[in-house]
Formats: sequence, C-alpha cells, structure tokens
Amino acid sequence: MLSRRLPPAISGAWSVSRSLVAAAALLAACGPKKEPPPPVGTVVVDRRTIVVDAQATGAVEPINVIEVKSKASGLITRMPVETGTQVRAGQLLVQVDTRDVQNQYDQSSADQRSAQANLDVAAAQKKRSDELYKTRIITTQEYETAQLGLTQAQGQMVRANTNLDLAKQRLEDATVVAPVGGTIISKPVALGQVITSATGAFGGGTTLLTMADLSKVRMRAMVNETDIGNVKAGQPARVTVDAYPERPFQGVVEKIEPQAIVQQSVTMFPVIISLQNNEGYLKPGMNGEVSLLIERRENVVAVANDAVRTLREAATAAGFVGLNPDSVVAMVRDAQAKMAGGRGQPTSDAPATRSVPMADAGGSAAPAGGAAAGGRMGGRSGQGGGTPAATVAPSAGGRNGGGGRIIAIRARSGLVFVQTAEGKFEPRIVRLGAANYDYSEVLEGLKEGEKVASLAVAALQAKRDQANDRFRSMTAVPGAPAASPARGGAPGGGGGRPPGGR
Repeated sequence: MLSRRLPPAISGAWSVSRSLVAAAALLAACGPKKEPPPPVGTVVVDRRTIVVDAQATGAVEPINVIEVKSKASGLITRMPVETGTQVRAGQLLVQVDTRDVQNQYDQSSADQRSAQANLDVAAAQKKRSDELYKTRIITTQEYETAQLGLTQAQGQMVRANTNLDLAKQRLEDATVVAPVGGTIISKPVALGQVITSATGAFGGGTTLLTMADLSKVRMRAMVNETDIGNVKAGQPARVTVDAYPERPFQGVVEKIEPQAIVQQSVTMFPVIISLQNNEGYLKPGMNGEVSLLIERRENVVAVANDAVRTLREAATAAGFVGLNPDSVVAMVRDAQAKMAGGRGQPTSDAPATRSVPMADAGGSAAPAGGAAAGGRMGGRSGQGGGTPAATVAPSAGGRNGGGGRIIAIRARSGLVFVQTAEGKFEPRIVRLGAANYDYSEVLEGLKEGEKVASLAVAALQAKRDQANDRFRSMTAVPGAPAASPARGGAPGGGGGRPPGGR
C-alpha cells in the first residue's frame, strides 16, 4: 500500500486539533464531576390524632387583690399575721392604739347621756306648759319658750347620738379585720409603726396589707395576633409553670382583652385564663406556658407536612423528584379545571369550607376555633396563607346527643408526590383540613398506607445550592473564564459544582 503524506499546513492543523481535543479531555477529566441528586425519602400516610393549639407565655396573678388600710391613725400595737398567712373573713389583722379614739367615744357617750337628760326635762316642761296654757295661767310667750326649749333639746339629742355613733366607728376602725378570706400577699408595715388614716390623709393613708383569695387564680398570657382569631372565651387551656414542669394545670379562657400590647415590634393580645388552685401550688408571679386547644381531630388520615407543597410550587417540587416541571404544571391545571367544573371546588389552593362534627379528649364537643395551619407552617412545609383552617358554630346536639359544636373546616389544596409500585413518583392534588406543625388531615386524595415523597431534605438542599451560587457569584473574579471557581473551578482545580448539579 502506498502511503500518502499530507501537506505540511494540513498536517499542522490536524496536530493542533488533536492537541485541543486532548486538552479538552484532560480538562473534563480533571474538572468537577456532577454530583448525583440526593435520594428522596418517603413517609407513610397513616391515621393520627391531630391536636391544633396556640402557644403563649404568661404569668400567674391573683384575681382580686385587696389593699387593706385603716381609717384610724396611730401606733400599731398588734399585728398577728405574716406574709402567706391564711386568714378568715373578720379575723384580726392589725390593731391600732385606741387611747385617743376611746377617749373620744367616752366623751361622746357622756354628751349623749347629758342630752338625753336635757330632753327629758324639756319634754316635761312642755307638757306642764300645755296644761297651764289651756287654763290661761301662763302667757303665750312663756308657752312658746317651753316649746322652743323642747325643740332645742331634741336637736342636741340628735347631735349627741351622731357624735356617739362616729366615735364608735372610729373606735371600731382602730381594729382592722380581714374583709374576705384569703392569703396575705405582702405586709409593708410592722409592729410599732405609726400609720395615717385612709380617710383623713391626703395620700390615701398607709397600706397595711395586701391580700387575695388564691384558691382561684388566673394567668395573663400574651397571644400573638396571628393566633388570636382562633381563641374564644370558654376554650380549654393547659398551663405549665416553670416550678412544676411535670404537673400541668387545666384552665378555661375567661376573656380576651381588647387592647393590644406591642413587645419588640410584635403585636400581642392579653388572654385571661382562669385556674383552680385549691391545692395552693400556683403562686402569684409564677411564669409558665399556655397551650390553648383550638382543634382536635381523632384518628384521621394524616400526611406529614414535609411532603406537602402548595400548587404554586408544582414546578419547583417536580424537580426534587426527577419529574418534568412542565408536565406536572399541566397536570395541576387540568386537575384544577376538573375540580372547578365537576364539583364546584376552588380553582386554586384557597380554603374551602366543610362542616365536620368534632369531639374533644373528654368525649364532649370541643370548643375549638380553627387552625391557622398555613401561616404557622410556612417555614417548615412551604404552605403559606395564614388563613384560619376552621371556624366554630354552636349546634343543637353533638354526635352523642349531648350538645356540642360543629367545626367548619376550611379545607385547602396541596400537592404531594405518591410513590408508585415501580418506585417512581406521580403528582397528586389532595384536600387538607386541620393541621398542626407536623401533620395535616387528609380530606381526600390519599389513602391510608400510601407512601409520599418527603421533600424537606430536597428543599433544604435546593436552598443551600441557591445560597452557594449567590455567594460564588458575589465573590467571582472579574474577567475570569466561564469555568471559574464560581461554577466549576479553574483548569486543574477540583472544587466547585457544575451548573444544575446537586
């Protein structure tokens, strides 16, 4: 065979091409390798009890605090109670020196007896004057003088009785007794101290004691404005104080104060919760946490919130499970159109109302107010909205005929990816009801035992990739080639991630 030699120019070009191909292959071998996507985990749809509650913090306070003051001024001679003493109504609290008021009482008593004697004499004289005047023995002027004397004696008698009554009250005021039964909370005065009267002093007098009935206390809890719409008077509440973390106390929402309080740019509303404290464990000032029961759904089909995405996230969620985003979005639109045309369902993931009877843990109708599931789970499951998931309406009778309430569940749409028998995932629209931080009630779209993709890890990985890409783009060297450290590293380097890789 005859060999043909190429011209020098063509031969040189061929050599350069082969060199470029070899260099490209070398760069590809040394460059970053595409990382496989993280495996998508699955969770099983099963039955659970979903409890929706609103969390708040607060402090224990007495319901009715009484400031005990004395109407008498003077020196404290007796004080048989201390802080924490249980007292009965009418029990002695403070005894003030009674020498001055006792002297006033004795003097008023003597004046009263003198006025009584003067009245008796004037009455007798008037009686004699009446008889003498009838027989014309005395003149009209003498008769009128006797009548005037009787009237003046009667006035002196009234004045003496009044002074005696006031002196008696001042004497009684020197002995301070408990107005109601309760516990001594504070005692700002001590034995031997001189106090001022509550009625005679300009500043309102000296406070001797503060007391309250601690058999029934209340907690003032600060509830976030996002949850206050689900709190109603009469709802059950569970209180746990720091002093007894293993012993919860049951209470009832008494009222919601109308004036909001802003703390560190957060708007909150004080909610008053009544608590029975017959054992005396709760003390004023104790801090604790309040759990307000909003809704309780027993033994319902539930799906983990990590597996649920809103319909607006269909394209993004499809990439997590390796599906075509356009196909998933088209499927969602078709399903929405069928739902809107066939059953009158909403064409978006806006809530829809559905009435469902509900029972609480005790067997009776639970006074729940609905779950703001979307707003509270936005950070964990991607479900936004903040719209209450349920409202409460009174009913004529519960499921057991014992009176109760009907929960009007405001259902919402969600998107899940169900694992098929071949191990792949298919998108499916579901209707969700009550929800807490971890699980959502499935109204339709899923069956017990099915497996759905848990997208939490994939979503976190995607957010991390986006953050890394932003950081690399901010720190990229101007004028660098496309294969820069921001996307794949310099030639011969090993760091970086290819575009689209995870």
